[in-house]
Amino acid sequence: MLQIRHNMALKHKTTIGLGGKTPYYLSIKSARDMLEFAELESKLGIPFNILGGGSNLIIADESLCKELPFGILDIDIVEEISCRPFIADEKEMLPPLVREYLRRGHTHFTELTVSAGYKIPKLLQFCKENGLTGLEGLVGIPCRLGGTVAMNAGAYQTEISDVLSQVEIFHKNHGIIKCSRKDMELSYRQSSFFCQGKKLENPIILSASFIFPQLDKNIVKNKMEKNLLTKKNTQPIHARTAGCAFKNPINENGEKISAGLLLDKAGLKNIKVNAMQFSKIHASFLENTGDGKSKDAIELLNIAKDKVLTLFNIHLEEEVKLWK
Repeated sequence: MLQIRHNMALKHKTTIGLGGKTPYYLSIKSARDMLEFAELESKLGIPFNILGGGSNLIIADESLCKELPFGILDIDIVEEISCRPFIADEKEMLPPLVREYLRRGHTHFTELTVSAGYKIPKLLQFCKENGLTGLEGLVGIPCRLGGTVAMNAGAYQTEISDVLSQVEIFHKNHGIIKCSRKDMELSYRQSSFFCQGKKLENPIILSASFIFPQLDKNIVKNKMEKNLLTKKNTQPIHARTAGCAFKNPINENGEKISAGLLLDKAGLKNIKVNAMQFSKIHASFLENTGDGKSKDAIELLNIAKDKVLTLFNIHLEEEVKLWK
């Protein structure tokens, strides 16, 4: 039976250590829980936000409001990975990495179905042990699968969309449905899903299926180790952060510009407001160095956007989600 927790503090539910109290906190462990919540939602009378692993997220705390005006759905569905061989057909709408490997004459592919609450480090360990290539760039990201699909997470020339083939979704108007590639729009740090040609508002991801080219295990292992070493040398992986604070902007030629580099040139490394600061290692990472407050985090984000706009005439857009 679905359990409701009242006045739940969210500070320890986010990787950056920020978050106030929510009036209702519900942990979703199964599709049945999701259906039960659908019947209950209208009685509770407030909107709900979807919490995965709590990364890529800044939630308002007591520095901004006494109590959050929304409830929390913690999508913590964790089932064993379903794994099967996949025979690729060029006529199908396939993920881009699969199409690329087909053009090279590759014939060995594996399909995985993974529940939304499955942790990305654990999924990558499975890929490493089985020689499945496509997500090596996500190494070191401490989040769950649902969140990475929802934002089309990526790093080191890798995105979830490279290998994503199908998503199982709950939607209040349609129940539980499955969206194939033709029902998705996947772009930089954004995923949209459609049903009968109409975009789904506030879809809740329950699971996702992926198609991976299968390679020698050592090739996948070496890629992950190289990316992790780079990350350790260039990002504050041991600090309390929400990941990259800003998306990389696109210039007039359609090229991405490093947000971290812009922030560095603007002199924002190590800039501090009370216990919140931009990392001295990578300027696009906002760190909580102690008992940080959401108000200070948002002040720093605004300082950064204003300074980059003033110096370079470039508008930065947050990659972190702000819940207020």
